[in-house]
Amino acid sequence: MVRLLAALALLWAGVAFAQKAPDGAWETRAAMPTARSEIAAAAIGTRIFVVGGLVTSGGIATFEAYDTVTDRWQTLPPIPEARHHTAMTAQDGRIYVAGGYRASFNEPLRTLWMFDPATNAWARRTDMPGERAAHTLTAVAGKLYVAGGIGDTPQRMWVYDPATDRWSTNVAALPTVREHTSAAALDGKLYVMGGRWNSRNQTTAEVYDPATDKWTKLPDMPTARGGLTAAAVRGRLHVTGGEEFGGDRTFNQHEVYDPTTNAWAAATALPTARHGLTSAGVGSVFYVIGGATRAGGGTYTSLSALAEAFTVR
Repeated sequence: MVRLLAALALLWAGVAFAQKAPDGAWETRAAMPTARSEIAAAAIGTRIFVVGGLVTSGGIATFEAYDTVTDRWQTLPPIPEARHHTAMTAQDGRIYVAGGYRASFNEPLRTLWMFDPATNAWARRTDMPGERAAHTLTAVAGKLYVAGGIGDTPQRMWVYDPATDRWSTNVAALPTVREHTSAAALDGKLYVMGGRWNSRNQTTAEVYDPATDKWTKLPDMPTARGGLTAAAVRGRLHVTGGEEFGGDRTFNQHEVYDPTTNAWAAATALPTARHGLTSAGVGSVFYVIGGATRAGGGTYTSLSALAEAFTVR
């Protein structure tokens, strides 16, 4: 009986821990030089790069970098093709940007561009197998994975090898098709969370293991939303922001998934609710940048340059 009670106590403690969010606090950091929504970001070392975006005139080519140490922004050479609803990642010290909308929402792109901070220059790489926008691009184990979005065969996942400049479509498809979704890499796996499809926001969370080419369903996110952002920080996945589809509500819920306990927890809310934002994890800090504070058509009158940072204690 004593052993049974001890085992139950340990089990209960494990459940309680699984539901405990990481402690931390939000701070406001230096604002981006350019207010914009539907942007993408990636971190290299202590710098976060942000590209493109949606403004009142459509897509832009703006490319800016934030130094997390000095709390300062730098304007870099613009990407050769203006775009919004794009996707971006970093691999081997270089930035990769794929797809998005050119200007209107009827012009999805298939182009892939690479930026090398060492030369401060952009280079065109092999186009994606098809057009995609409102998708994700994530570096996992040396390859770049395109998942979700709007465009050609959105249920298919595409994989790019930077070493050979070639794409492959021979990988397992995303189980739950969606766009305006979010993704992050952690411990050699690809996590895809939230998004929307057929005018409905989703809570779906799934993980892909390149070693086995298999997807696994995870516990649903607590809050259904599209237009959200996600990043990995200290072994956990932080998700925040998003919008109500067909309404004027934006979300500030900040939810954290812990792979070791396979559970979600609610963390301190994002100070400024917004959608179409982007994020990156640098060290123990979750940086959340840009977006718009109003949903849908209100995006154009509520573009944000905000940078807010959650430091995990």
